[in-house]
Amino acid sequence: HLYLARIPGIGETERNEIIIKMAEAGIATNVHYKPLPMFTAYKKLGFDIKDYPNAFNMYKNEITLPLHTLLTDEDVEYVIQGFKRIIYEVLNNRVVAATR
Repeated sequence: HLYLARIPGIGETERNEIIIKMAEAGIATNVHYKPLPMFTAYKKLGFDIKDYPNAFNMYKNEITLPLHTLLTDEDVEYVIQGFKRIIYEVLNNRVVAATR
């Protein structure tokens, strides 16, 4: 019932930029699994995400794409093409910024 996509080599900033650009293209995405130590209740109990690097590494580059029974083949194609285009834009912008 979920379609999780991972983008190796990116962090939260780039992931969030991709999510924003997807929303601007009319594609609702999200981060579905947030590690428990990042929730306020767990922080108050003394949990620190720094103690859970694997959980954080799985979280920082994950995006949940739309997946439901009402998606048409055309919708799926739009999501895929938009996702590919936006990832390319974001990663290309990162490379350009690094060379300045």
